[in-house]
Amino acid sequence: MKRILLVDDNIMMRKLIINMFNKQEVTFDEACDGREGLEKIEKTPYDLIITDIVMPGMEGIEMIMQAKRCCPHVKIIAISGGKPFYLTLAKKLGIQGIYTKPLERQCFLDAVNYTLHA
Repeated sequence: MKRILLVDDNIMMRKLIINMFNKQEVTFDEACDGREGLEKIEKTPYDLIITDIVMPGMEGIEMIMQAKRCCPHVKIIAISGGKPFYLTLAKKLGIQGIYTKPLERQCFLDAVNYTLHA
């Protein structure tokens, strides 16, 4: 079973994403900001990290940079409802994908499944 860490300060967005995968064999851990996400990354190996970019506390860009330092081969997908510049910056950090909110369900599911099995 694949393990995904979902980092987003919006609990409703986390629930929406988790519900997208209710018929698939994946398990989710959740974090409400980059700092909590990094703590989990340091303790648990993940097949994929899905992170929001704009969050209070530690934002997604900083978390991505630190996650790549401690786990250089970790796969990451970034999502954001605003500031497309940050998604472009995130992509330059060597992550697997960037998606804007609201997420287009099938496109996002396909991308996550592809990334998990690539």
